[in-house]
Amino acid sequence: MRFFPTMAFVARALLFAVASYYATWASAADETESFHRFWPDNLFAVDFVSEQTGYIAGQGGTVLRTTDGGENWDALYIGKNELIRRLDFVSEKEGWAIGHRGSIFHTANAGEDWEVQFEVPGTYLRDVAFADKKHGWVVGHGATILHTADGGISWQKQEMRGFNGRDLPRFHGVYARDQNTAVVVGEFGTVVHTENGGELWLLTPSDIGVTWLAVSGQGGLIYTVGADGTAAYLALATDAQRKEIDRETAEVAVKKELKARKKAKRRKKEFVAKMVEALPRADIEYIVNPIDTGTEEHLFDLTALSDGSALVVGRSTVLKVSVNGAEPLSPAIDVPLGFVWMGGVSVAPSGTFWAVGIRGMVVKGDTTTLQFATAFNLASSDNITLISNQWTVRNGQ
Repeated sequence: MRFFPTMAFVARALLFAVASYYATWASAADETESFHRFWPDNLFAVDFVSEQTGYIAGQGGTVLRTTDGGENWDALYIGKNELIRRLDFVSEKEGWAIGHRGSIFHTANAGEDWEVQFEVPGTYLRDVAFADKKHGWVVGHGATILHTADGGISWQKQEMRGFNGRDLPRFHGVYARDQNTAVVVGEFGTVVHTENGGELWLLTPSDIGVTWLAVSGQGGLIYTVGADGTAAYLALATDAQRKEIDRETAEVAVKKELKARKKAKRRKKEFVAKMVEALPRADIEYIVNPIDTGTEEHLFDLTALSDGSALVVGRSTVLKVSVNGAEPLSPAIDVPLGFVWMGGVSVAPSGTFWAVGIRGMVVKGDTTTLQFATAFNLASSDNITLISNQWTVRNGQ
């Protein structure tokens, strides 16, 4: 016999569901001692501002904060259910985060509260870098470059010059050396740089056509990494190298015109020379020099170190790279390196590094011993304290 619920039964069931929801919400609101997250979000961003203070972020608006060197973490919420791709803090309390739905978030009180300073609807933002508290850049898909010179009160779109591809590249990484100098990398081997605060972004010639995914530097040495284990360092071009760049650029232009003339003749049409914008000459130029990493795994993030090298993380890979090559780091037995990926890495002043990745994984290591081990997991740590009740309610039960 089939059961058909009565109206009274439905009403009681509805009241029970509502009561259960508010009971769960109240329980979350009262929770202050410990917190377990049983749906481990992928983590993409990590930034240690000092030895004691660091931030982690990822899917679902997840933000974690430590003020004791990673022993304990506060679970915060950024205010929107948005995948957070990158973080950049200029002090222990002030920082920015960017999301895959086009939001630029800002906090001035250590992540307790976040505001959306600017939005680019429908644009996947990929990286953020500030040179100081006022000057910073955000980059993303569709060759997006956004710049602020007032701490994010206003953002202006900037454009690169000299790109002749059919489709605009997706920009994945930005490094801000100072308020005037920055480098952006992305699809099709694209590397662009500015030396005047973004008024002019010029393309750096390179025959490496890989998708670059991240860029970082210290001083004049800049590293970039990307798909298929590709890595390179950017060095200032000598006068002789700049002359060679000019020669090769002119040669390419002649070949393109010759090809276009042949095509017009074949179609019995009059050849009309394409007007090419004359680009201003930058004061400096970079040479992109490849590094043999010894791997073909994708490399997702890196951070430059004070000794002139850089720490790199990716799919089944953690490396220390320099202009002379790469050296793999040794994982502890509790890190199944061959089956995981790490999407973000940051190094504290002492040389301790933190990397985050798949299914809430957080690892901790040392850049001197070149070893690392699991620090905790978002879904199984007893050292995470719930701070934002709104975060729990909005992200499911």
